[in-house]
Amino acid sequence: MLSDENREDRRVRRTKRMLKRAFIDILYEKEYKDISVTDIVERADYNRSTFYFHYKYKEELVEELNESMVNGLIAAFFDDFKKGIENMTPADIVIFEHIYKKKDFFNLWKTSEAIPNIQEMFIDKFSLAFKKELLKMRNLNTDIDMDLYVTYHAQGVLGLILDWIKKDYSHSSTYMSRQLLNLLNINQLKKS
Repeated sequence: MLSDENREDRRVRRTKRMLKRAFIDILYEKEYKDISVTDIVERADYNRSTFYFHYKYKEELVEELNESMVNGLIAAFFDDFKKGIENMTPADIVIFEHIYKKKDFFNLWKTSEAIPNIQEMFIDKFSLAFKKELLKMRNLNTDIDMDLYVTYHAQGVLGLILDWIKKDYSHSSTYMSRQLLNLLNINQLKKS
């Protein structure tokens, strides 16, 4: 039997999930700036007091949604780095599978204005995680500026993701993972 606290947590999670789902659905119909709290609660079939119990304003919901989606994306990319970035295979890269499973959200990335700041958040978090992984490597080539390398690849990964989404997932996730691994070409960082 569930404790009152677990039941509460489940209800809170369900309510927040429904509010976020409503927000995502509305983004297909209206621009971000035109979406109101009323739109969200009507779509989710809740009242405004329920919304304000969980969020102070629409932007707080969006911030939480962005955080969870970007963190999930980063985790999908970096969780399999445990055996070392230089030893990865295409099967280890699941970021494209993750995107495809959540394409109702990621299709919104076709327009950078759909969800404010999400692409910048991805770049920032990806860059931090990528640099952390690279610093674990030995014998790094000192001729390559690590910050520039990280920036180049973070922007490149985002570009690859956006291109795949904009082309309606025309390649399989396995194909995209293989291409990403080839493009990352970690071995160029090693001293000869």
